[in-house]
Amino acid sequence: MAEDMRQETAKLIITSSGMDRARYTRSALKAAVPTGSVRRTGLKGIFSLEAEADVIELAKLIYRECRQHIGHVTAVLADVESRFEPIKDAAVRVGLEWIGKEESFCFRIHKRGAHFLEHDTLTLEQEIGGAIWIALKEKHGANPSVRLKNPDIAIVAEVLGPITAVGVSRRAWREQVGSG
Repeated sequence: MAEDMRQETAKLIITSSGMDRARYTRSALKAAVPTGSVRRTGLKGIFSLEAEADVIELAKLIYRECRQHIGHVTAVLADVESRFEPIKDAAVRVGLEWIGKEESFCFRIHKRGAHFLEHDTLTLEQEIGGAIWIALKEKHGANPSVRLKNPDIAIVAEVLGPITAVGVSRRAWREQVGSG
């Protein structure tokens, strides 16, 4: 597991808690990370946040400081073309790096904008999630634990038109908000 992996520039994809709340989300993000760059993605209610920080600590900070304004946060670990093979390859690489042997996982894909994906969301989630499962079984020598609802870690593909951001979201980040 790569909890200690550092990035010079961290990138998050953040969704608003509702389409009518986008400007509040943007303001909250700017207040939480004044030195960061909050950008619109061209899709309503979806923002990109880049900052000089550890990607994990930045995700935790956004959950803690902006929880009432956000839907979800994805810590971006790869940007790829919005096609099946590049997304699958990136998701498998991220899964192998970030999913521990005892952790439950799922794969989620959020498609927005004009992209090159021909299959429906459920089919993509099953096929790419299955590829992650196979890779993890080979790595750990045991059947990985899949939990579609509230997994320890979600490998997430945020399809934003022709580019897809592949990253992670951890249950612990959301839960730490309630504990303080």
